Amino acid sequence: MRFRGLLVFVATLCALAAHAQSAPQTLISETDGWRAHIGDDPAWASPTFDDSSWTAVNLSRNGYPPALLAGYSRWFRKRIVLPQQSGPLDLVVTSYDKSYEVYIDGRRVGPPIQSSLSWRSEVTRLFPLRAADSSAQAVEVAIRSHLYNQPFVYAGPPSAVALATSGAASLAKTASDGAVLGSSIFGLVVNSILVIAGSLLITLYLRQRGHREYLWLGLSVIFLGLSGGVIMAQYYIPVSWNGFLGDPCTYWTIAAEIEFIYAFIGRRPHRGVRLYEWVLVLLPIFCNPFAWNGALSPGSFVWVENGAILPGMILQLALLIVWGLRGNREAGLLIGPMFLATVGGFIFDIDVAISYYHPGYSGLPIIRLGLVALTVWPAASALFLLAVGLVIFLRFISVSQEQVRMQSELESARAVQHVLIPEAIEDVPGFRIESVYHPAQQVGGDFFQVIPLAGGGVLAVVGDVSGKGIPAALTVALIVGTLRTLTETTTSPAEILAGLNRRLTGRSAGFTTCLAVRIQPGGDAALASAGHLNPYLHSRDAVPREISPALGLPLGLSADSEYVDVPLSMRPGETLTVLSDGVVEARNASGELFGFDRARNLSSQPADEIAHAAESFGQEDDITVLTVRRLARAEPAHQAAAEIEALSKATAD
Repeated sequence: MRFRGLLVFVATLCALAAHAQSAPQTLISETDGWRAHIGDDPAWASPTFDDSSWTAVNLSRNGYPPALLAGYSRWFRKRIVLPQQSGPLDLVVTSYDKSYEVYIDGRRVGPPIQSSLSWRSEVTRLFPLRAADSSAQAVEVAIRSHLYNQPFVYAGPPSAVALATSGAASLAKTASDGAVLGSSIFGLVVNSILVIAGSLLITLYLRQRGHREYLWLGLSVIFLGLSGGVIMAQYYIPVSWNGFLGDPCTYWTIAAEIEFIYAFIGRRPHRGVRLYEWVLVLLPIFCNPFAWNGALSPGSFVWVENGAILPGMILQLALLIVWGLRGNREAGLLIGPMFLATVGGFIFDIDVAISYYHPGYSGLPIIRLGLVALTVWPAASALFLLAVGLVIFLRFISVSQEQVRMQSELESARAVQHVLIPEAIEDVPGFRIESVYHPAQQVGGDFFQVIPLAGGGVLAVVGDVSGKGIPAALTVALIVGTLRTLTETTTSPAEILAGLNRRLTGRSAGFTTCLAVRIQPGGDAALASAGHLNPYLHSRDAVPREISPALGLPLGLSADSEYVDVPLSMRPGETLTVLSDGVVEARNASGELFGFDRARNLSSQPADEIAHAAESFGQEDDITVLTVRRLARAEPAHQAAAEIEALSKATAD
């Protein structure tokens, strides 16, 4: 479909060229011989108005007096003698940068002047001068032109006026519209690709939220595409879009690019840089309405814009050069792309500013490939997109390789932790032991060990390493290995904690809370705590009782820490429940903590029910629950299990 449309477009231009050669007199220029005057008076449309005192002008840019550029409302008048051949005639008006309306013999023909918000640049419009059955030989043409005082277009006269037969006029309009499309299509395509690429980068950030550089680069690319795209679309959308969307995006592009550079390097902007970014964000919001309403001249506005964004351009390049010289290879790779990102728009603004002060200035050179015009700004943006795309691709490959490496390390740590933390606990005569371990991440920092003693009884140790991930898992491995070694020479909870503390001091960046309890077959027990949560003791029908052993410092903080065995007696049927702080620190969506009261009230429940309650409430940390129940001498472990199952059924019924 697009290919067929292109063929139709090319065929139309060929037909126009052939028509111009076969009938050269069907298009008659009327650019010369006009009279112009600054101001606005509806009486100037009258065919009887005397315009002899007005200034004689040629409507081409070179033939237009600079004095007539001072005002934003002006009229143009000319008496046009019509060709003697019969037939309908049209007036062909080409006017790029203003809103206007046409009067023929005092009667307005065509649409009125558009409002400042709805006005858009129009190229060629057709106005009927003489109908097929008319014998008029001359008409009085008046053009009322108004350029809204906004700093985005050149304040010139109508570019050309011509007479044409209806067929030639239609072909001329088609050719003009095609020329406009050819001059803007490159920029429209490039800037559309920029917006799409920026959206893809933001999507990538949503999948990898740890990489803020994708977010800020995506925003900067979108803003860059909008700032250039709105200008390239000035013949298809209202000019006001540039004042209130396209131009502000120029400022926002610089602010987002600065954030991107800092995020790419892995640093945060200083307070002064953040203040400058806020100036860039807010300046067009407050400044552009003043410029649009004429409080700030277009030329002054362009220099204000250039003065605002120039420090940002210099800051970007300075940061990248400094960090590149310090050995950051990726920063050096970004110098070229970030220069291209801003240089195109900056040169465009300078070009516009010069055109205001020098009306004869012909503008920057344009490279044409057939009908398509290649201009500086979209060309620089296209090169920027290619260059920064390559840099981001290299960054993405590097990050992906790093993620694969870290995932491999996590899998190894999980395998080690799977060996160190038992999933099933062997039966210990005289005791019923349950455990639940739910890490908050792939690898957790909680640990527990249940060790049957040689003479009967059991030693249980529960702890929580500060931090998460691989460092915490490595500390857990060190603790479990040391614990197994210590139990070969002692079963005293206090001595075990003291030995663990000596081993961890100076070898761990954080600290570890730990609780050790030894329970003999007869019920005599001893506890020692290194800053861990207090356990709960309860019988089947009694209210849970919190046990408060003498608290010592967490492990790894001081080699001189001392720990004390606190005696405890457990009767048959009583259960000791030990929790990690992941239970009490669970937090729901409203920010409420699970808390100690809920933990104490649930401590008489089976281990999996306690863990499930905390996890459902809102898990934020590793959750570990260990329960040790002392059985009656004649009560085997499997009988206790059957009893618990029967009790659960009765509760459900």
